[in-house]
Amino acid sequence: MESKHWSCFVAIVLGVLIFKMHIFAALGDQDEDIPHNEVRNWALKFGVDLWEFGRQFTKMNEIKNRFKDNDIEVKRKDGIILLRELAAEVKNFMDFKRNAVMRLMDSAEQAALSEMDGQGQAEGPLGGQQQHYDARRINEYNADGKLADGARHMDIRFMRRFERLPVNLSLSSILVPHGVDLDEADVKSALQWSAHLDPLFQNNLEQDPALSWQYFGSSSGFLRRFPGTAWPPEGSKGSKLIHDFRTHNWFVQAASSPKDIMILLDASSSMSEKSFDLGMATAFNILDTLGEDDFVNLITFSEVVKAPVPCFKDRMVRATPDNIQEIKSAVKAIKLQDTANFTAGLEYAFSLLHKYNQSGSGSQCNQAIMLITESTSESHKDIIKQYNWPHMPVRIFTYLIGSDSSSRSNLHDMACSNKGFFVQINDYEEARRKVIDYALVMARPMIMYQADHPVHWSPVFVAGKSGGLGRDSEYQRRLVTTVSTPVFDRRNHSVRVANLLGVVGTDVPIEEIRKVIPQHKLGPNGYSFIVDNNGRVLYHPDLRPLGDGNQYIDQLKPKYASVDITELELPETEIGNDHELVEMNKNLLNEMRSDMIRPKEGETEFTILNHYDEVKRVSTRTHRYFYGPIEDTPFTLAIVLPEKYGSHELVSQQEIRHSRNNVTEYFKGDNWRVHPEWVYCEYNSVSDLEKERESSGEYSSRDQEPSFGSPEEQVLHFLARAGRPGWKWMSVRPKSPQPHHNMHSGSNGNSPGSSHFGSQHLNAQGSRKAEPYFCDRTLIQSLVRDAMVTDGLDRNTTSPSNGKEDKQQGYSKFVVATSFVATRSGLLRWIDHIKRPEDTPEPHFSEDNVRAMDTSWYKRAIDQHAVEPDSFVYSVPFGSGYAIKSNATLVTASHAIFVEHRGHKAPAGVVGLQFQHDSLAKHFINITSTCTAAGASGCKRTCASDNLDCYVLDNSGFVIISEEMEHTGKFFGQIDGTIMDSLVQDRIYKRVTVNDFQGVCSDADNPYTAAGGILKPNRLGSWFFNHLVALSATWLSFMPATLRAWPQDDYTYDNEDVVFVENNYSDEYDNFDNDYGLPVDQEMDEFFTTADVEYTTPPPKVHKPHAGPRFAPDPQNARRCDLRTDLYMLQPERLTQGGQNNPLKGKLTNCHVSGCERPFSVQKIPHSNLILLVVDTLCPCGSKQLDIEPLEESGVVGACSTRRQTQEQESRRRPRKCINYHPEEIEIQQCGRGSNLSHMSISVVVAHILMVAVTFVLSNA
Repeated sequence: MESKHWSCFVAIVLGVLIFKMHIFAALGDQDEDIPHNEVRNWALKFGVDLWEFGRQFTKMNEIKNRFKDNDIEVKRKDGIILLRELAAEVKNFMDFKRNAVMRLMDSAEQAALSEMDGQGQAEGPLGGQQQHYDARRINEYNADGKLADGARHMDIRFMRRFERLPVNLSLSSILVPHGVDLDEADVKSALQWSAHLDPLFQNNLEQDPALSWQYFGSSSGFLRRFPGTAWPPEGSKGSKLIHDFRTHNWFVQAASSPKDIMILLDASSSMSEKSFDLGMATAFNILDTLGEDDFVNLITFSEVVKAPVPCFKDRMVRATPDNIQEIKSAVKAIKLQDTANFTAGLEYAFSLLHKYNQSGSGSQCNQAIMLITESTSESHKDIIKQYNWPHMPVRIFTYLIGSDSSSRSNLHDMACSNKGFFVQINDYEEARRKVIDYALVMARPMIMYQADHPVHWSPVFVAGKSGGLGRDSEYQRRLVTTVSTPVFDRRNHSVRVANLLGVVGTDVPIEEIRKVIPQHKLGPNGYSFIVDNNGRVLYHPDLRPLGDGNQYIDQLKPKYASVDITELELPETEIGNDHELVEMNKNLLNEMRSDMIRPKEGETEFTILNHYDEVKRVSTRTHRYFYGPIEDTPFTLAIVLPEKYGSHELVSQQEIRHSRNNVTEYFKGDNWRVHPEWVYCEYNSVSDLEKERESSGEYSSRDQEPSFGSPEEQVLHFLARAGRPGWKWMSVRPKSPQPHHNMHSGSNGNSPGSSHFGSQHLNAQGSRKAEPYFCDRTLIQSLVRDAMVTDGLDRNTTSPSNGKEDKQQGYSKFVVATSFVATRSGLLRWIDHIKRPEDTPEPHFSEDNVRAMDTSWYKRAIDQHAVEPDSFVYSVPFGSGYAIKSNATLVTASHAIFVEHRGHKAPAGVVGLQFQHDSLAKHFINITSTCTAAGASGCKRTCASDNLDCYVLDNSGFVIISEEMEHTGKFFGQIDGTIMDSLVQDRIYKRVTVNDFQGVCSDADNPYTAAGGILKPNRLGSWFFNHLVALSATWLSFMPATLRAWPQDDYTYDNEDVVFVENNYSDEYDNFDNDYGLPVDQEMDEFFTTADVEYTTPPPKVHKPHAGPRFAPDPQNARRCDLRTDLYMLQPERLTQGGQNNPLKGKLTNCHVSGCERPFSVQKIPHSNLILLVVDTLCPCGSKQLDIEPLEESGVVGACSTRRQTQEQESRRRPRKCINYHPEEIEIQQCGRGSNLSHMSISVVVAHILMVAVTFVLSNA
């Protein structure tokens, strides 16, 4: 036993001695240091080999010379002139949409007026038997093939422009949200007269080829949608029910002017947990109806008044999706306590609304209080009279939660005497459906004037599939905005009413807007964006809306995006120690935003951060911005041109009609593509294409839309047409007719001259004759020239395996899979040098890169030209190291071709190739394993040595080549963060912090503690008594039928004291100071600190940033968050000082207890974006890891963060019109609705009478 212990001891001692000997040997070897001269030679040879190989293989010089051999010009762009030209095109495009909507509006009002009398009975030629197409019952067949009972047949065919769904271009279909009864009288009436819209729907579509879905959303609850289609859509997993469209932005914001909404939610212990949840649901549904032009706050009240979001205290905030979500999350944490102090809540609401109105803040239009409670013992006339009479600047809407009808008359009185509306909410369905009543009431002044129909453009949202000819699923999502306008009831009624019949609208796909801003006019790395009156972008190349569109596809429920331009354009903020330049960049961005909101034409220039590849790479680029208004819209257009090369463009075209050859000969084969989203030529309508095909004898299926199978087929079709006699270019898009101005101003619509419903609408385009097609002459002739220049490059291709000289240079070791060229006109050509397996799951190069100018390799190659003109940009897929053994990993190399003319250069395209990674790695190992110095003693250590690690890194710090193949595609900081830090300290790489303000985090990280309401102790006797009283009051409140909708005389104040001031809302508060005894500024602040108003919300939790990779949360639980990422940029000038590529020698010290050091050498690889890094491995330095995964910003998150608070104060431009007052509105008496007693059975009435009797006995016992 002792001998065994002794043996162990000897083994340990020997191990320690051997380890120490190894360390001392390592220290001795370090005297030789890294062979820096050899490192330089290795990098030089490797770079030159790659450059020469790529230069010859891609035939870049031949392409450049072919361009020069033809007539070319490098022309300077005038940014302002280009901006004005493009803004006019966008205006023309939007005019078509607006005019289509205005014609629908006018037709709808005339149809309702012509087909209905004052009693709401149909009188038109359709009578009362007109059938509609219920989308739920279209083409439903039984198992025997017969049409199901109640179903209707509709002829349909698939149309690409309508999300690739089968539709009928002559008929509309009806979509019905849950809770809408098609048998109700007002619904049936609206269904009948709105059927007259079908001919105009059809005519609008024929006149405007880019028109998408058209709508009439009836206030009664159904949605008429054109073209007709079944619901749910084919392939959708959704139910047959849709989300109630009346709560959507396009409907509510069109129906009412901007508003300040103060929601008062009863959070006292008198609210049961169930009632509070229902009250929350009501409040949340109100919040969901608000838009960017509205302001809101939600206050809970019990004994004290609380602001659930602490930083929203004493403020109205913009109703942005972020702020609304913040309020919702905070309210869920509220606990029920104490008794309800209605006086404190109402005083707070009135005072805050007055403060905002007097200070010129908020919407400066409608103001309203939404009171949500389960019960109230009085109507609070004194406090309301003090604050809101006689002018009633604030409307009051009351929501009674549950069946406690003892409070019904009080809440009804509050609403009716303050130009509001009373609603009783008994379940969640009613909470969703009835909140829209407030918008219909706010629309009354606008309806009564009968003069203005405001046109509203909704925020952008993710809709269904794209209508383009794209080939991959990434581009199937499409972004959409909706333009809409209200439809008024122009009929005379026996009593004074102001009814909103509904809202008409049409979807406007963003991809259609971008088509009129051709990318080829902006050039590579140029782009455009549009900003609205609130600074929110309508589109931007970096806009990433939350959600995948499934919610819209399944329920027609849009999820609107709200991203400010300052969250997308990221100014460079790390410019050495030059703080003045940093501030200048920020200020220039803010000044541009301010100018765009005004709106004002202008231009500016500053440096921004550009991120690529899902925020894994970053670069800096100086941009020139040109911006100006899009007239008659709330939008401003900006175009962005890179400063170094964006100011010039190559003009090189081939006149097709004068060509001696058939130009289609340059487009032979299947190894070419054009950009699928660029418009080369297109027919202006479906009928024009059908006529052309009929005249040419082409067959068209009745079940399919007459269209082209691919963008290439479409290009070839028009090239063939261009060669025929009589060809005309038609390079000017059809102009929109004059705006539709017949709004029946000053008329109730009954004059004989106002009834022009019918043929005049169908001819609203006037005498304008639309041309059958549009062709971008410059683009398509540039495409032909590019095809000529690149034609034949696949013949006599330089083979790396042919030629003794190539073999001697080692080119045979590069195994090329694909070579390619992409040009300024959107043309992509490629050559496959290796036969592709038929069963491979990987997409072909052309499938992933058909939008070549949008790819990372194209953009980076163009930028690299300014760094090193004679160079390639190399990249490998991220994290591809584990696929090396299967030869699946390809290295992509790309080089930008610039053509020079008269001293100016402009980009013509990008050439490149993809070769197998293992062939590149083998060539690298062959070079770095040998000594280039004379004599055997020239070097003793190479990359083949065990004590040296060699890496090839790209300009973002990712590993291209390593001795450990699994490192390929990884960020080097994850392999050796210590060395990476040293490279940053030595200014070889620059660490750049990129803020992503469109990050997505899980809603589980909510900063508020969720908590439900707390039910007060149950007191059975009191509860039973109150319940019986409530039931009896319910019966009594319904006794006269008029009590449901019409207030009695004692519900209103003396009308003789009312003073009406038209559209001068600030004057409506003239008597406020005298009534309250409160100066507007000084004493208001004191009011907010009285004992009656406290803010005791628990502070939000400090959210700790997540470590490691962030996985995308479930879209249903996702929320926006601010992410922060540290990325890296190579500083090549550090390695090329004096025009020489000299190695930079570095050394890590104090690495080990032994005192050893760890040297390394860095060398720029010429003609590339790469560096060679050689690291000594003998000294066992500890290595940390650096990560480029995004982390959520630490500290308080959400609306109370410093950034969001600053953003809340940013400038905005109010809508041009505010219609919030009409002197005769007070005559309208309809101000409430609840449950209808007429539907109650006799047994229920008897039961109520018995309960009243029992209650009387119990109370007197």
